[in-house]
Amino acid sequence: MWETTGWCLRTWLKVTLVLAVLIGVAAAVWGVGTRPFIVAVVAAVVLELLTIRGLLREWAFDARGRWWWFW
Repeated sequence: MWETTGWCLRTWLKVTLVLAVLIGVAAAVWGVGTRPFIVAVVAAVVLELLTIRGLLREWAFDARGRWWWFW
């Protein structure tokens, strides 16, 4: 179970880092407060939430297949 938890956390951190860099690039290109920047931030938040949802599903699927809570 710890392997799956570690994998989920590493994947989430990678996705978060990539999205943060892309938001930084969008801020540099379009400027903060512009409509394209706000759309980029909203899209990044939606992608982040979808990633979290998918990773939680992966983690829960692995948790259902193990008796990890007894160890």
